[in-house]
Amino acid sequence: MKAEFGRRRERNSRYSLRAFARDMGTDHSTLSQIFRNRRNLSARMISRFGRRLNLGPAAIADACVQMHADIILRLARTPGFCTQSRWIATRTGVPLDAVNVALHRLLHCGELVMKSHNHWETKRPSHA
Repeated sequence: MKAEFGRRRERNSRYSLRAFARDMGTDHSTLSQIFRNRRNLSARMISRFGRRLNLGPAAIADACVQMHADIILRLARTPGFCTQSRWIATRTGVPLDAVNVALHRLLHCGELVMKSHNHWETKRPSHA
């Protein structure tokens, strides 16, 4: 969404966050919180925004998985992180099956590395 907002601003320098929020069918404060990583997107919100951006079902599903992966990576950097899927699901509010799909992606891409059964390391910089 940030990339699309940037493209629209390139075409029209007066295009505002409020205008983008209107086009996405949400409040500007909600969109601002999402852009600043102060608010997570639910799968329902991703679907709604994806449809408004004319994304196909596969792209919307991929965006959901990526959002869950980003949430898990942020959690993995916190003290007391537990490597159990159920614990992650409880802490993040992400459904258990979605946690497992996101973990699979993170492990496969090398963004999360299992050092031992109880110790995982993140490879993506914390500001990403």
